[in-house]
Amino acid sequence: MEITRRDFIKLLGGISSTIALNGCTLDDVFEIPEKFINRIKSGPGIEKWKNTICGLCPGGCGIRVRLIDDIPVYVKGNPTYPVNQGGMCPLGLNALHHLYHPDRIKGPIKRIGNPGSNKWEAISWDETLKFIADNLVKLRNEGKSHQVAFLGYEERGLMHQHIKRFLRSYGSPNYFQFSPNQNDTIPYLLVQGNSKVPSYDFLNAKLILSFGYNFLEGGYSPIYYTKLYSHHRETQTIYIQIEPRMSLTGSNANKWIPIRPGTYGALALGIAYVLIREELYNKEFVKKYTFGFDDWTDFNGIKHLGFKNLVLGNYYPERVTEITGIPSSTILEIARDFGNTQPSIAIGGNGAIDNTNGTFSMMAIHSLNALIGNFEKNGGIFSIDDPSFSKLPEIYEDLIAKNGNKQERIDKSQDEKFFLSTFSIESFTNNILSDKPYPLSMLFIYNGNPLFESLNHSEVTKALQKIPLIISFDSIRNETSEYAHLILPDHTFLETWDEVSNVPSVGFTHVGIQQPVIDPLYDTKQVGDVLINLAKRIGGMVAESFPFEKYEDFLKNSLKGIYESGKGAITSEGVKGLWLEYLHQRGWHIGRYNSFEEFWDQLLENGGWWNPIKKEKTLDKFFSTTSGKFEFYSTRLKNQIENLVEKSRGPKFSQNMELILNKLNITARGDSIFLPHHEPVPYNQDLPLHLVTFNVLTNPSGRAAHLPLMQEMFGYMVRQYWDSWIEINTKTASELGISDNSWVWVESSTSSIKVRAKLSPAISPNVVAIPFGLGHTSYGRYARNHGINPYSIMRNTYDCINGRSALEGTKVKISKAV
Repeated sequence: MEITRRDFIKLLGGISSTIALNGCTLDDVFEIPEKFINRIKSGPGIEKWKNTICGLCPGGCGIRVRLIDDIPVYVKGNPTYPVNQGGMCPLGLNALHHLYHPDRIKGPIKRIGNPGSNKWEAISWDETLKFIADNLVKLRNEGKSHQVAFLGYEERGLMHQHIKRFLRSYGSPNYFQFSPNQNDTIPYLLVQGNSKVPSYDFLNAKLILSFGYNFLEGGYSPIYYTKLYSHHRETQTIYIQIEPRMSLTGSNANKWIPIRPGTYGALALGIAYVLIREELYNKEFVKKYTFGFDDWTDFNGIKHLGFKNLVLGNYYPERVTEITGIPSSTILEIARDFGNTQPSIAIGGNGAIDNTNGTFSMMAIHSLNALIGNFEKNGGIFSIDDPSFSKLPEIYEDLIAKNGNKQERIDKSQDEKFFLSTFSIESFTNNILSDKPYPLSMLFIYNGNPLFESLNHSEVTKALQKIPLIISFDSIRNETSEYAHLILPDHTFLETWDEVSNVPSVGFTHVGIQQPVIDPLYDTKQVGDVLINLAKRIGGMVAESFPFEKYEDFLKNSLKGIYESGKGAITSEGVKGLWLEYLHQRGWHIGRYNSFEEFWDQLLENGGWWNPIKKEKTLDKFFSTTSGKFEFYSTRLKNQIENLVEKSRGPKFSQNMELILNKLNITARGDSIFLPHHEPVPYNQDLPLHLVTFNVLTNPSGRAAHLPLMQEMFGYMVRQYWDSWIEINTKTASELGISDNSWVWVESSTSSIKVRAKLSPAISPNVVAIPFGLGHTSYGRYARNHGINPYSIMRNTYDCINGRSALEGTKVKISKAV
């Protein structure tokens, strides 16, 4: 039978040839190499399946790829992979669109025009790598190794360690990551003493109280949580969703409670008031495993305010109603349900943390879990054990590297702000522009688009223009890589080796294997292999720190530790958590392999390894604070702020303290500073409406805007395709004379945008919402010039403790567009 190009394209997921996407034909959507067409015509039509891990978002879902004559033609969920159990989101189902995208960069390119001019020329890999290595060697010889930085995105596990190894052996402390989930762990660090996002036992909990966490559509792994949520009827779990705009999670919850943005912490403390006043809290746990609940006296005889009296004196329901807009009767009802329905869990998400008071809000929310003592028990909160990877080879540092690594990081704030931040894009760009603490000579950018995702767009643009040499690892050019001098095309996740382990908040130890299901279509290289190549070209101890020839070898060597541990099992049919627990209790192991090679082959065949059996931890091991307990009164925060005060210049400690607190936008004084409390958000009060943004499952953080089917599905819930919209409460719109689908101006204190209105009763009257993900000026033909980026009108404000962008810190006014 004669097979045409169109016939072949129909094989890709069974897509009908009658579909037209915004005027695009299927031939436009898929760029299929001619060799594949010829292979299909003459090949025997042999079918096989390969397992790997989806790389289109950080959720870590296992997928199965169907191949005909070694050509990928279809993707579906891996039913045996425990994170998603066969489930897939629309984005993952379109993985082949990413592989066969017509705008993929097919080889290294060098910019020869101004940024955005679309003037690039091809350059060979050898010439490219030699040029980069020569510049790296030159900077080392000049004692400027610390002037090299690497800006990643959400890489974890081995890739994170691999990049860190390269920078450390080279001699730079400047490895950073800028992502939507940056600095999420700071509140947990302050009250628990560790920087891990906890896991939640949804299956055994009776009530889930969610403060702005849209876990069915966003968060760390939405398909994992969708699978957990699917059991809520049989487990009779009650879900209460608190947020100003009804999300997908809110629409599926038992109750949706609209709240005024920026007031989540106040609500949590109002609930704490009821729990304490009505003695619904776990007195035994609070007495034994918490610090700072009651008033206390320190070693110097100074009395300190405790959490109990702070809450009882300041967060009674009537006051919390004034702050949050939630009726006091509702606050009482939520609190009583939370206290009487055990086990219960309180969780916070982007709505709570994406503001100037995000750290204190999350501390307040997590304090509810401490009040009911729901740690390390069924239906509660627990930590996950790290996989037993083999110890990585030693990192060698010569004198140049040691001196470079001692230098101050270039993202460190030059004032007292962001003192707990793991990375601040604000400090990073300001320091580049001011050459403090030193100039930045070279920047690697990997798998991210900070220019599109940042609030300080103008400053990021100027910083990128100032850096002498930028190297970007990308598959498709985006807003940020347009400013790169060189783009080194990375493999797509279907062409590469990597691992995805312990996705944050997922409730078991796991390692998923990303393996190539196809040889690279174009002249691309994986970033891990590029770094090894550069290390070899630099030579000396940098080269010695990379004893393997390929990143695949690093990966394989790391997995030997899991094999040797004898723990867990390869994911496969019939290997369920209860079965592994049964064997574990009897001292047996399900994984019996004659050799590591056999283990490795089964790992690749099935897609991954997991261990649902957690090491038993006593609560004194769970908390890593100074007191060894959950700290309502954060001694770490107290010590950090007092250190800032000591280092600042001023005549008196008290005056220095006042200066520091003002810089940090902290209005509380005395002991309240170090306790969970509500900090008012400094809104522009002249504007009437709060602006919030949200992500949709089909285009998280704007990273799927290059895929036409995702553009087609972007606004499926409001029937708005390939374009943005603003959601307005029906009553508010009526008062403003705005009708559904009409054009409106949205004006903040910084700028304005024009967008279509969508009226909805499922949003608070004082709130408007715009989806984030569109408004690209680059990122391929399907992303460019569709919709608007709401960040473009937002105030450039941050949580001054952790450096996180205040995405809910802007107010606006709306008017009809004439």
